[in-house]
Amino acid sequence: MFRRASVGMAGVVALTIAPTVPAALATAPATPQMEKPSSTKIVEKLSFTSSGMELSLGNQNFVIPLTGSVIMDGAPPVTPGQTTAIDIRNLKAHSVSPEDASPRQSSPAQRDLGRVRVEQNAGANSSLTMTQQFPPRFVQSMLLDLNISIENPPEGLREQVDPRGTQQGPLVLTTKNPAQLVGELKQFPPRGAEYESQEPVELVPEDDQSTTIGRVLGLPVMVDVL
Repeated sequence: MFRRASVGMAGVVALTIAPTVPAALATAPATPQMEKPSSTKIVEKLSFTSSGMELSLGNQNFVIPLTGSVIMDGAPPVTPGQTTAIDIRNLKAHSVSPEDASPRQSSPAQRDLGRVRVEQNAGANSSLTMTQQFPPRFVQSMLLDLNISIENPPEGLREQVDPRGTQQGPLVLTTKNPAQLVGELKQFPPRGAEYESQEPVELVPEDDQSTTIGRVLGLPVMVDVL
């Protein structure tokens, strides 16, 4: 009797110390990881200005201040190292009148060019990369195909493009390869962001890509709120 009682007690002890798992915990699913929300697509019309587009035309160099606007459309990246595509469109700018330009930018030769206009002639490829999250920092690269129209081109330049003299109106030149502008941003859309062209770009007639007429030597740009 005593031995059976001991075995019975041992059985009770064994049952008491055996681990148990509540049914609710055994069947509960793991808590899912929260994903970072994606950024919101933004479309904004912005000011596009240049303190002086540097042009080489004929045997002369010109520094032409510009004012205009551009539309940027896209969602900024939200994590460092991430890159998103930004659509650049409707870029339109024109020369600042001599009365509003600085003395350096308003030389007699520059005034002789008359009205100068700069416009996109195709959609632009643009990338925006986050380089730092707190505080946010970005690098934006834009590849711009541009048309540049010159009301009064330097002497001999129009004849070089149109020997027969059949062309009327402003002389229109286009970039042979896209102009690359790179800027460092603190936010997107840009607010007071400065961009610099990376290398000179050849200018050619619209219908003759083999004849170089001039060059864009530099194109410093600021993009800001309108």
